[in-house]
Amino acid sequence: MTSRSFTRAAPFRRRRHALAGGAILAVGSLAVLTGCAGSTPDEAAPPDAEEEVTLNFSWWGDASRAERYEAAIDIFEEANPNVTIQTSFAGFGDYWTARNTEAASRTLPDVFQMDLAYLAEYGGFGHVLALDDYLGETIQTDGIDPSLVQAGAVDDQIYGIASSSSTLANLYNGPLLEQLGVEVPEGEITWDEYDELLAQISQSGAALSPAVYGSLDYTQYFWLFQIWLGQQGLTFIEDGELGFTEDDLAEWWSRSVTLRETGAVMPRERQAQFEGVDALGAAEIASDISWANFLPRFTEGPAAPELSLTMPPFDDADNTGMFLKPGLMLSIATNSEHPDWAAEFIDFLVNDPEVGAIFGMSRGVPASTTAAEGIEANELDSQILAYQEEIADKLDGTAPPAVNGLGTLEQTFVTISEDVSYGAATPEEAAARWFAEAENALR
Repeated sequence: MTSRSFTRAAPFRRRRHALAGGAILAVGSLAVLTGCAGSTPDEAAPPDAEEEVTLNFSWWGDASRAERYEAAIDIFEEANPNVTIQTSFAGFGDYWTARNTEAASRTLPDVFQMDLAYLAEYGGFGHVLALDDYLGETIQTDGIDPSLVQAGAVDDQIYGIASSSSTLANLYNGPLLEQLGVEVPEGEITWDEYDELLAQISQSGAALSPAVYGSLDYTQYFWLFQIWLGQQGLTFIEDGELGFTEDDLAEWWSRSVTLRETGAVMPRERQAQFEGVDALGAAEIASDISWANFLPRFTEGPAAPELSLTMPPFDDADNTGMFLKPGLMLSIATNSEHPDWAAEFIDFLVNDPEVGAIFGMSRGVPASTTAAEGIEANELDSQILAYQEEIADKLDGTAPPAVNGLGTLEQTFVTISEDVSYGAATPEEAAARWFAEAENALR
C-alpha cells in the first residue's frame, strides 16, 4: 500500500489511487443556514455514462476512514470511468464549520456525510435534496431497516440515507475485573446495581497505580439519556417539542452526584488529562457505555483490553428504551450539477458488498444487508454482530426525529453536564440552564 498523508480540513483535491496494486484494506486492519425550500428531482433517470462528471465528496473522520473511502472510490471510478470523485475530510467540528460556510454560499459538496443532529437544518432550509424519487430506484432500500430509512426524514421527505447503524452497549473489561476480584456481570443489570458495581470497582482499583475506576460519568452521554427517557415512558422530542420536563433531566443528572460521592467514576480532573486516548482503552476504567461499533477502537488502546458487550442498564426488561441509531448518513447538495450521479454514488457507498468489505464495522453495522454480505468478519466484527443480533428483539425505543437545533441540544447537554460532574452546578440548576438553551434552539 502506498503511503499517503492526510490533512485535517483538507481542501478538495483530485485523488489518485490510495492503494497500490488495487489492494483492498483488510477489515479491522486499521485501527445560520439560509436558503429556499428543498427540491426533489422530477425523475430518477439513469445518468449519462458518456458525460464527463466530477463529484465533490466530503466526510468527517480520521485517516483510517479516509483510506477506506479512497479504496471504495477507486472501485467506483473504475466501474464508471467518466466520473471523477474529488475528496475532502476533516474532524467533526471543523467539518461542520466548513459545511455551514458552504451552505450559506450554496457551494456544498455534491455528496457529503450527514449527521442526524444536523439533518433538519440542512433539509428544512433547502440545502440538500429530498431523495424520495431515488429511493427504491437508483438508491436501493430493500435491504435497509425501514426505521433507518425513515430516520432520514424531515417533514415527511427523506434527506439523508444511513450507511450504517449502531446501538449503545455496556463494555466491560473482564480480565481487569477478575484481577480486581470483582465478579464480571452477566445478563441484565439495573441502574442501581450498575452504580454499586462501579463503586466496587473503584474501591478495588484504588490501590493500583494508576488507579482504576468503575467508569466515566455516564450521565454526560446525550444518547444514553434518551434511552433512559424511553425507559420512563418518555420521548426526547414529541411533536417538535421536548417530551420531558426539567425535573426529569434533574433526576437523570442527580445520578452524577451519587456516582461522584461514592467514587464510582473517574474524577473529571483525571478525565481531562486524557488526550487522544480513551480511558477504557488505557484500562483506567473497567466499564463504559458507548456505541458497540467502537469496540475495535477501545481494544486498540494502549492496554489492548479484552472487552465484552452487554446491554446498558434498565429496570424493566419489557422497556429497555433501546433503539437503532442511524450512523453515518449521506446527502446530496441542492447545488449539485449532477444529482443523478450523486445518487448512484450514494447507492454504491451504502449497498455495495465490496464497500462493506472495505469498511467492515468501522462505520457501524452496515445499514444494508447487501453491504454486510461483503464483510469477512474478524473476531471483533463477529462480537459486534452477535451483540446486535442478541438485542434485536429488545429494541423497543425510537431514535429522536430530526428537528432544528438537535445538534445544539446535544452540544449544550454535554457542556452543561460537565458542570454537574465537576460539582459546579446542582442537577436542578443545570437542568434549568439546559431548558433555557433548548427553548432557543428549538425556535
